[in-house]
Amino acid sequence: MAKAAKLEFKKRRLRGLTGNELKLIACLCMVCDHIGYVLIENGVLYGRNPDYWALAIATPEGQHWLLAAKVLRIIGSLAFPIFAYMLVEGFLHTKNLRNYLRNLLLCALVSEVPFDLACYHTWFYPFYQNVCFTLFLGVVTMWLMKKAMRISFVLSLLAAALMAGAAWLIRCDYGAVGIGLIALLWLMRKDHTAQMWLGAVLSGLQSVAYYCAAALAFVPLHFYNGRRGTAPLKYFFYLFYPLHLLAFYLLVYLTNR
Repeated sequence: MAKAAKLEFKKRRLRGLTGNELKLIACLCMVCDHIGYVLIENGVLYGRNPDYWALAIATPEGQHWLLAAKVLRIIGSLAFPIFAYMLVEGFLHTKNLRNYLRNLLLCALVSEVPFDLACYHTWFYPFYQNVCFTLFLGVVTMWLMKKAMRISFVLSLLAAALMAGAAWLIRCDYGAVGIGLIALLWLMRKDHTAQMWLGAVLSGLQSVAYYCAAALAFVPLHFYNGRRGTAPLKYFFYLFYPLHLLAFYLLVYLTNR
């Protein structure tokens, strides 16, 4: 009986992480990033005003806030690789690609005003777009690569390069490198070891400013068990992004009146 209980304990301990659990980890990291950027850099230190920023960080208290923001943004750098990996999983397992693309595009459009308000203190900022546009273009990239792969591998790479250029052109968050990571994870989908290592290297290079910390996202990703999870959280993840940005903007606005 004791031996059976021990085996059951081991089985439970090694069950891995579901897709929902990984996305919740990514959301937590994203919140850390946005606390650092929106609430501290653009709130306490008011980074959109160069004169105020220079005065704020010249004080010991300002330096403490700046350090806190840096630490939070280092943690936040883990979010995108996890979302990128789960996007690839979503593309591979979706039963309705059209609906998947529609949901991502709607989320991107709905999130743009909260994103601009939180990050740039304006209703409309056309020079930088939120990360949901990157995820939408990422799915389009995988679809084009899949189609092109039937003709040649080189054509598939050209399709990825074209979409990376599109991401750079519209200046969406993570841009061409983000599309490159999604394309790489999709290409390496049948070789888990190569997928983890190459994804970690590219993520590390993308996050050099944050000590290559994004590479650590592949530690929890390594334990993905291939299951979505039992809780119906699909629409929670779509709504969480714009709602928490709007909440953070309102908090900054109300505390800086």
